[in-house]
Amino acid sequence: MGMIAQCYCRAVEVGFDHPPRGIIHCHCGQCRRQSGAAFTTWVSVAAPPRLQAGAEAVGKFAPTINTVRYFCKVCGSHLYTTDARYPGIVGVPAGAIVGPMDLAPTGHYFVDDKAPWHVISDGLPQFGGRSGFDD
Repeated sequence: MGMIAQCYCRAVEVGFDHPPRGIIHCHCGQCRRQSGAAFTTWVSVAAPPRLQAGAEAVGKFAPTINTVRYFCKVCGSHLYTTDARYPGIVGVPAGAIVGPMDLAPTGHYFVDDKAPWHVISDGLPQFGGRSGFDD
C-alpha cells in the first residue's frame, strides 16, 4: 500500500507505490529554514515519486550538490526531496501526506543544530554530532 502527498492548494498530488519506511524529526539548519519551524518531520519512502496531478506546477531547487527539493509553484508547499547519496529513497514532509500512517517518529537528528528555544521532551532518542546521526 502506497501513500499520497499533496500541496496546500491541492494543485499538485504525488503518489508513492510503496508504504513509508520510517519517520524522523530533523533539526538541521537547512530543514528549519525550509520549514520555518523548530524541525521538519520526514517520512522516508522508496523512490520514485509519481506525479498524479499538477506536473506543470512543480518547481525544484537544489540547495546542495546532493539534494533537490520539489515544491508547488502555486502555493510554495514543499512536496518531497531527493538526495543523490540515497538514490532509492525520497523524503516527504509528514504534513504533506494525505491520510493516516501506521508509523510514528523514531528519533530526533541533528540535535546539535536545533533551535535554541526548542526543548525536546518526547523521550525519543536524540542524535547529533558532525554527521547528525551520532549518539
